[in-house]
Amino acid sequence: MKTLLPPALLYFSNAILFISLFTRLPAIQASMGIDKAALGLALLSAPLGTFLSLPIAGRITDRLTPRMTALMTLPVCALLTPGLAALPVSGFVICFFLFGFVRTIFDVAANMISANIEQRTGTKVLARSHGFWSVGLLVGSLCSGFLAEKAVTPFVQQTMAAGFVVAACLLVFFVTPKDPQPETRPGSRRSAYVLPDRTILLICVMVFGLCIVEGAVYDWGIFFLREELKADPAIAGILYAAFTIGMGLTRLSGDMLRGSFGPTVLVRASAVSVALGIVLLVTTPGLTLAGVALFLIGCGIALAFPLAVSTTIERGKGQPSENLAALSLTLMLSTIGVPPLLGFIAEHVSLVATFLVLLPCVAVSFLMAPVAEGRRLSWRASRN
Repeated sequence: MKTLLPPALLYFSNAILFISLFTRLPAIQASMGIDKAALGLALLSAPLGTFLSLPIAGRITDRLTPRMTALMTLPVCALLTPGLAALPVSGFVICFFLFGFVRTIFDVAANMISANIEQRTGTKVLARSHGFWSVGLLVGSLCSGFLAEKAVTPFVQQTMAAGFVVAACLLVFFVTPKDPQPETRPGSRRSAYVLPDRTILLICVMVFGLCIVEGAVYDWGIFFLREELKADPAIAGILYAAFTIGMGLTRLSGDMLRGSFGPTVLVRASAVSVALGIVLLVTTPGLTLAGVALFLIGCGIALAFPLAVSTTIERGKGQPSENLAALSLTLMLSTIGVPPLLGFIAEHVSLVATFLVLLPCVAVSFLMAPVAEGRRLSWRASRN
């Protein structure tokens, strides 16, 4: 458990920060006086920051070590988020751009921490590390619903979340040993941009549909619960928690599942769970079944990113940190870069249509599942 503590606490506190922001998007949107389409465009600033941070994310992680990189970048993200809840649209765009820039570097460092633990100890911790992200989402969504019901402003809530994140980073700094200094290779030259190679692109296509759904639930899930199902803020927070419970339970058992089933089976089972959840969500008139639907979606998207990271570490070429930087870019573009399109659909068609258009993308993930084992596409699941 001591080995798992650093990534667990980092993922947990990062999730608290993240979900505190996204569960209050309706109030933030109202304070800025913009519609859903404009909000989707504003959210596009983070992927731009991600793209520009790509050339340096892996290099900073290698130079400073994953531990120090994570402990420096996560507090910066935390200190940016109160501004997202209080500034006008132009300030929101600037802060969200910086948030995406810094968060990409943190993501690379945090995943390298977990990957290095697996390589050093031989114990699988990657899925469980991400599981604590899901636990943080659960705790954060419940707290956010409670605070919204008590009329606590998004700015105050985000300031509280930022303070918690900074305290968590200080704890990790004092209780964990320093990483060994990375080996340097004098005279070696590295390209300006670390672009994804064919292997990374195939991995990204494999989990693209699942990651899009995750981003859609973060961005538009609360809107759907509030506007389509007429849930009040407290009930919406509880229903949103069903999504995080499904994600958390699956991720906390994910390392066991990775050891028992092949990656192809896990990806395809994930896609089926997500598809069933979406269909149930958009067809049910009741809040209880909506909670079941979000639970199924949470179970389905839970292992997408851990499987993408482990496949990248195992099959990627070159520096693992740079491969993860390229992976982070592509997946962040899929989860946060899609909101302009989804926002347009939500504003001009319906929130139901916003989720239905994701089903073909989930089907692509199902078909691309053999990529996780380095195989060609096949309709048949692998056997271990």
